[in-house]
Amino acid sequence: MTESKPTEERRKEIIEAARRLFLTKGYQATGTADIMNAVGIAKGTLYYHFSSKEEILDALLDEMTDQMENAARPFGEESTLPVPDRMIGVIRALHIGDGPIIDALHLPENALFHQKSHALTIAKIGPVMRKIVEDGIRQGLFHTEYPMSAVEISLSYSMAGFELGNLPDEERISGFLYNMERMLGAKEGSLKKLRVLFG
Repeated sequence: MTESKPTEERRKEIIEAARRLFLTKGYQATGTADIMNAVGIAKGTLYYHFSSKEEILDALLDEMTDQMENAARPFGEESTLPVPDRMIGVIRALHIGDGPIIDALHLPENALFHQKSHALTIAKIGPVMRKIVEDGIRQGLFHTEYPMSAVEISLSYSMAGFELGNLPDEERISGFLYNMERMLGAKEGSLKKLRVLFG
């Protein structure tokens, strides 16, 4: 079968169809045949672009996390804003883009989706946040020998922690900020600005 559309256009169609199906059916329940039918292509055309459903997932997650990274990067490079404001900008970047897809990540049927998204987000956003933390160390705001560890823990909780457990929201928020300050060796209350992230 002759490929009638440019490669990049067809790849985008496949990724978008997969996005919709993963959202409505879940990653595990979606098969490559579902994706082919949604796009209206033959098996050979699908496998010309992607070797597996997991590779399509990887491409979708790359798109999503690239959006986050592009939104976060200016805060890593920004030197005029106070450090807490820059941290707020990065954490907000974690939640841009396709909200329903992000919500779907946390469903049990999308465990692989969630795991891959988490790892990729840490890999792309972690270095941006680390720059901010290192600026905070240079400015005397933070005192930690493990900046990247603190960053990974904070980002992980920012992405998923508020959907876990049974603590009241206020206790969870206060505990998050309290523990983040201690991980970073920051003065108590110095990150209170981050409360704005929780509405």
